[in-house]
Amino acid sequence: MKKVNKFYRFLQILLFPFYKLFFRMEVIGRENELMEGPCLICANHLSNHDILFLALNLKRQIYFFAKRELFKFKPFGALLKWFGTISVHRGQVDLKAITQTIAVLKDGGYVGIYPQGTRTHREPRPEDAKSGVGLMAYRAKSNVLPIYIKTKNHRVRLFRKVTVIIGKPIPYEELGFTKGGMAEYTAAATQIFTRICELGKEHE
Repeated sequence: MKKVNKFYRFLQILLFPFYKLFFRMEVIGRENELMEGPCLICANHLSNHDILFLALNLKRQIYFFAKRELFKFKPFGALLKWFGTISVHRGQVDLKAITQTIAVLKDGGYVGIYPQGTRTHREPRPEDAKSGVGLMAYRAKSNVLPIYIKTKNHRVRLFRKVTVIIGKPIPYEELGFTKGGMAEYTAAATQIFTRICELGKEHE
């Protein structure tokens, strides 16, 4: 298992009791975490708290995306870089961010991504998935860990219970890639997000 950044581990220890108390956070399927090798951590997206719902319930360090504007304030930008955050330019194809992501995965790391691409407050649907997650899985030959973040009315609120459901990993070999291309990326993304949606239904 790749070494976890000390600051990342400190935040896990510091924030876990807060989220356990104020969001009544619980986790199902913690035993499904992959402890070795590259893995895309894929989840539905409800709120800005989703990063913590994932990071606090998995042992390995997850590299997340942050919009480029957050890096402009140099002290905070330096902190984000030290934390391993990947800068991304929203609203357009960011080749640099894609390259960084693939590099993290090829080095055996975890990368957190929301296949929907944006937050939604309704029942997620398989067709919501964007092809980018399929592209990254193909280029890095990465496994996928599907996670469903569940709460009432799909809206995160203080003292409203949040359940983090970790599904069984999807091995790269099961994503159906042969030679890549947009059709295969889209099909893989749909497969991944279908599994995420199924996790929500399995624990109603």
